[in-house]
Amino acid sequence: MSTRDVLGDFPSTHATWLATRIDDGGHAAVHEMALHLMERYRAPLVAYATQSRLAKIDEPDELVHGFFAVKSADPRFLADWHASGLPLRRWMLNGLVFHARGVMRDRSRETARRAQTPADMLPSSSVDAERAFERSWAFALVEAACRAAHASLTREGRGRAYDCFHRHFFDSVGYARLANDHRIDETTVASEIRLATRRTRTEAEAMLRDELGTADERAIAAELGRVRDLTGWGV
Repeated sequence: MSTRDVLGDFPSTHATWLATRIDDGGHAAVHEMALHLMERYRAPLVAYATQSRLAKIDEPDELVHGFFAVKSADPRFLADWHASGLPLRRWMLNGLVFHARGVMRDRSRETARRAQTPADMLPSSSVDAERAFERSWAFALVEAACRAAHASLTREGRGRAYDCFHRHFFDSVGYARLANDHRIDETTVASEIRLATRRTRTEAEAMLRDELGTADERAIAAELGRVRDLTGWGV
């Protein structure tokens, strides 16, 4: 089963998706969570590693791959996150940094060199590295929300609504062209776009509830605003 097979069809009510699987703790649940983390966080973590001092430790792709190899099979990793109260993206970033420290300690022992100090092992405080991580995370969330909205609308026989939404917002196709392509009037196009916009926003909010581990509406709204600022997403 591919990562996209698991993530591409999340139900709209997946606000407790991670929490449910954390409580389950079984092999299948751990596997699904591992796929979820790799889909959502591989690119943001590689972006961060590329822009920070972590790039001096190993190739960013290799460093992130090693991090997932260690943590993806450990059911305690997300259980500890759930108890921490931290946003999931911050937990993942901290996890990568600690993994990088472990890589350096292992290398130091193997080569009989003096281990680097913890201060040297901290990631760069570069604004560029932090922003690269945040932007990549935000775009990954938008992509996942769009896939989930597409899947749910298609199941309901409303695929036309998502097509109008996607082509209008992402391809800058005007109402007149969409109306002509679908043989509907522009008022119907507008209605279809509103439907898909609401559905995509709902999916994004549900994913943010999982990411934050909270159902607090103000916290979700603030995070959604952050996603909009980082991506220029107008939904």
